[in-house]
Amino acid sequence: MALVAATLLAGCAKNFTAETPKDSVPLDQALNSVSALNNALDGTYSQLRSVALYGRDLLVIGDLQGDNTYVEVKNSGRYLPQYNYSFTNADGTVAEIWTNAYIGIQRANQIINSPVTATGAAAVKAQAYAIRGLLYFKLVNIFAKPYTDDPTALGVPLVLKYDPNGLPTRNTIKEVYTQIVADLQAAFKDAPAYTNSVHLSKYAAEALLAKVYLYMGDNADAETAAVDVINNSGFTLATPGDLTAFWSNPAIQSNQEEVMFEVDADAINNNGFDDVAGIYINGYQDIYASSQLYKLYTASDARRGLLLPGNTKSGAAAYLVNKYPNAQNADRDNLKVIRLAEVYLIAAEAALPNEATALTYLNVLSSQRDPGFVYASTGSQLKTDIINERRKELAFEGDRFYDLNRLKMAISRASNPGAIPAGQGNVNLNIPYPDNRRVAPIPLSEIQANANIAGQQNPGY
Repeated sequence: MALVAATLLAGCAKNFTAETPKDSVPLDQALNSVSALNNALDGTYSQLRSVALYGRDLLVIGDLQGDNTYVEVKNSGRYLPQYNYSFTNADGTVAEIWTNAYIGIQRANQIINSPVTATGAAAVKAQAYAIRGLLYFKLVNIFAKPYTDDPTALGVPLVLKYDPNGLPTRNTIKEVYTQIVADLQAAFKDAPAYTNSVHLSKYAAEALLAKVYLYMGDNADAETAAVDVINNSGFTLATPGDLTAFWSNPAIQSNQEEVMFEVDADAINNNGFDDVAGIYINGYQDIYASSQLYKLYTASDARRGLLLPGNTKSGAAAYLVNKYPNAQNADRDNLKVIRLAEVYLIAAEAALPNEATALTYLNVLSSQRDPGFVYASTGSQLKTDIINERRKELAFEGDRFYDLNRLKMAISRASNPGAIPAGQGNVNLNIPYPDNRRVAPIPLSEIQANANIAGQQNPGY
């Protein structure tokens, strides 16, 4: 189908070619008060919890298409094409990500474009700007080349207003990133002060902005934003003794420990058997941590405790991912979007070639994960250490594949016992850069429905 248009009061999504029902009121006309904006914002936040977004797919694919995880042979049929790199333009997972991201964007658009200006409206709109920027950031990294490769290449369509008849073309990567930066800057300007972990606050928006700058290769602005967050946000890192408890606690946080923004999944609002925890442990249990990743953690690294030595369902030795341990509990795991730990890693990478500054930020984090461990590397090894620390810290949060892309690094995966073949003879364990399959296809349904995008498919599909 074409890009998803706005949701109406009835809550149903429709494509750009459909007409507005005569007995229904478009949401932009209904959003005529701050109270109505807040209600719409709740719906926009809830969209992030979709299985196709932070509810599961975004978190899983970012590690599975990289080198952190694998699918075992006794599986439920999920994510097989992503692991073995056999997906096509008709892939359902890819299509669902596209569709659900644009639903979220359109919900944010309705809030942003509302004429309401009363007290409180700016703070609500700021959160909508942040969500729109976040979703475009995910889309452009999935469906386009990295900014650091070619900013003039095709990105994704920018849809900023409700248009029931719109059939947009793809904007350039640079145009998409320019919009993302503008959205996050607008969010930072008017976002509310921190109250809890499931609402986007001022410094959460700036942390996301720092990440976007890093992905653009704009290290100066990335460092400035990251350092501002570190020095002024009031957030603290989880200590080694608290790390397991931090990840096992499904409650909304209000203490400014570690998590700056997460998507709420509670006893009522959750994805049931299809949540991210179930794909790793206490559910489908299809996906396991690579032995290659496990070996990166020293015995004294607190993060190693989030991986449980055991077996796959078919009996092969494996490491189970226990970063999301609440699959069978009433209150489910909240889904981390940005944490202070990542901000330290952004500051460290962006500070290069200033090695002393980079080491300072890197070692603040490493000392809170592996007590007594201190990096003293220089030159290219320091850059490697920072990237490896990102891998260890952000594992199972959906970033690894996109880090490998932006850094133009080859994907070199280990062969794990009990894993499905990564292509015939495991030929797809190693995916060089560039490779067309490292950019997802524009969904076939979109190509068929939108004549203006039909000639803009990514190479190889």
